[in-house]
Amino acid sequence: MENVAIVLAAGIGKRMHSDLPKVMHKICGREMVLYPIDAVKSANFGRVIVVISERMDKSVFKGVDIAYQNVPLGTGDAAKKGLDKVKLLPNDANILILTGDNPLVKSSDIEKFYNAFIESRSDAMLVSADAENPQGLGRIIKNGDVFERIVEEKDATEQQKKIKEINTGIYLFKKGALEKGLSMLSNDNAQGEYYLTDTLYYLKNKGFKVGVYKLERMLPIYGVNTRLELSIAEKIIQREILERLMLSGVTIVNPDSVSIEFDVKIGNDTIIYPGTLIQGKTAIGKGCSIGPNTRIINAEIGDGTSIQFSVVMESKIGANCTIGPFSYVRPGNVFESNVKIGTFVEVKKSKVDENSKIPHLSYIGDATIGKNVNIGAGTITCNFSGLEGPHKKNSTTIEDNVFIGSHSTLVAPVVIHKNAYTAAGSVITREVPEWALAIGRSKQVNKEEWVKRRKRNV
Repeated sequence: MENVAIVLAAGIGKRMHSDLPKVMHKICGREMVLYPIDAVKSANFGRVIVVISERMDKSVFKGVDIAYQNVPLGTGDAAKKGLDKVKLLPNDANILILTGDNPLVKSSDIEKFYNAFIESRSDAMLVSADAENPQGLGRIIKNGDVFERIVEEKDATEQQKKIKEINTGIYLFKKGALEKGLSMLSNDNAQGEYYLTDTLYYLKNKGFKVGVYKLERMLPIYGVNTRLELSIAEKIIQREILERLMLSGVTIVNPDSVSIEFDVKIGNDTIIYPGTLIQGKTAIGKGCSIGPNTRIINAEIGDGTSIQFSVVMESKIGANCTIGPFSYVRPGNVFESNVKIGTFVEVKKSKVDENSKIPHLSYIGDATIGKNVNIGAGTITCNFSGLEGPHKKNSTTIEDNVFIGSHSTLVAPVVIHKNAYTAAGSVITREVPEWALAIGRSKQVNKEEWVKRRKRNV
């Protein structure tokens, strides 16, 4: 028997007060809608159809089918759009429908729900739950234990609003029953929309078997509708990520002060200190020390590397490197092993080979630095003259075993060959040969008694 899941994700989400569609808001670095999609995939619903609007970024939805609902006419209309993708399925196929704004649903919840649906031989079934605060959620109306209907908040009476059993937005239908229920929908309600929930009421009145499966666990929220609920979901999923990492051998000092996104990978025996934010598809090796107060975005960090009080973006850092404190590693860098990037150093789009050091107070941009190079304090690569156009950057090449004296200015394009030195305070504008000492200072002139004369003339 074929199982298909339809994820409803085209809603605007007015209560988010955002130009971004609700389900595209991110939780721990990934779009909210991807969490319920993962849940249904893990529950072995082989085919997943996601109903979105055309203004949403389709590239987010990999490995699923796409259906479009461009006019927001409600969940019933969205379900029709998804069902259009599986018209050829037999009437006894099982159709799971859930909303894309429930990132806390787990595959285990769906599996238990599915088993209850099959065992009860129902034509339709929904997942309900008891909510501490049911405000804004559809209420389950029952006659004893028998399902009667779902009433949306805006259509509920004051008495009905006191009911705490709510609709979670998760349903299972036999395909034939779903088609029948959708054909009977009306938009005669406060919202002027076609409610998927009404299909259950119509089907029951037509003699179909409609059941309710109450969720075994109580969740703090059943769907994200506001920024406050978004933050609640973020906190729960963040805790799950941190627990998974800690159980795999990562030490996280004070987890309440650390933020690590969903796709981050960290090796065992790495320590994450307070105030650290790790984002994107960052991969950190074993035995590293990260933080405190560090931000890493889409970077690859080798084993044994230490990063503290620094920002690292879209760069590859080798093993046993030392970054910080107060370093700014901008995108496009490659550091080999045992590289030191020190205090108040900014590096951009540069390659630094093994055992080289940029200890402090320097800017290195568009440079290639060899092995065993020492960059003295206050060194600047002048990679942009402005003469070749607004975007043209020139490169600096520093070969192996070079010593750059403090407060050197390297005016690109320039090459400093192996084993050369530059004198402190030099402005280097020409190629420096191997083994040479380059001195690029202006001649010092001392004006004797100049200060005394100045004071007399004031």
